[in-house]
Amino acid sequence: MEKTSVMCCPVCEKTENNFYIATSALMHKPNTDLYVFNKCENCETVFLTNRVNQEKLEHYYTENYLPYKGSAAWGKYHFFVENSQKNLDLKRVNLVKKNINKNNGIVSVLDVGCGNPTFLELLQQKSNVSCTGIDFSDSGWVGKNYTNIELIKVATEDFKSTKLFDVITLWHYLEHDYNPNQTIQTLYNCLKPGGKMIIEVPDYHSISAKKQKSYWQGWHSPRHISLFSKKSFSLLFDKYKYNINFHLRYGTLDAFTLWWLGKMEKRGINWSGNMESNFWMLVFLKVVTYPFFMFEKLVPLGVQILIVEKNKSNTFHVQF
Repeated sequence: MEKTSVMCCPVCEKTENNFYIATSALMHKPNTDLYVFNKCENCETVFLTNRVNQEKLEHYYTENYLPYKGSAAWGKYHFFVENSQKNLDLKRVNLVKKNINKNNGIVSVLDVGCGNPTFLELLQQKSNVSCTGIDFSDSGWVGKNYTNIELIKVATEDFKSTKLFDVITLWHYLEHDYNPNQTIQTLYNCLKPGGKMIIEVPDYHSISAKKQKSYWQGWHSPRHISLFSKKSFSLLFDKYKYNINFHLRYGTLDAFTLWWLGKMEKRGINWSGNMESNFWMLVFLKVVTYPFFMFEKLVPLGVQILIVEKNKSNTFHVQF
């Protein structure tokens, strides 16, 4: 697989960085290639130094990719997995509803990296919203029926919109992005003044990352390009353009899920196969680890959320 060597931090563009960790290709077979992450000395962003070229990236996002297969991968247990996905989507819907101005009439929401757009589907059912989803691959929705949701196969940097959005969500997207600064600028131009951006990403400072090391699915090599720190966010979201409202060291994604994925990675699970045989072990581990993961809002266990608001002053006027 063709790769590009990168030794410049994708956030602050400094070249002072040091080796942090190396992993194999995660959630992918064969996984013999080694992927190296360095940590920026300036902003503490951890970034992939040997990236797969973007035009070859679809090799790692096939129709057998577990997040795209969704509940269908779990065979006769699909109902339980569908219910878990609905609970996750509901958490995200409720978070969005808390961050919208209900006096604006119909609210417009853009989900970046929407994949299988069940979140947008539920949001549309629960609120008076106009929903748009974009992704560089349509594997998450092709052949499925999502009425009244605008779904666009497009790279984020190529996305052009004739309207401004009230809320933009990035559920575990930004860590995949090859040029986060360019993406944040693109989305800034798509966001209404006073509009909110909600970003959920892995937290490499977490306990699970330190315990699972190269098997931690927050690395998700080679799909994940950058993992962010508090310093990273302060540089990505310029204070003259954005106000950081909240930085939470937990997320809508259950920290147990990220931990379980890492544990299965270490066991050498076949991610493209039928997951039925792993269901009851998942349930067992969920039960026995509950006393630990119930504290995920008190100690960082693998996921973080950032909520930023576009400043109403000093905004750029963009011509479409």
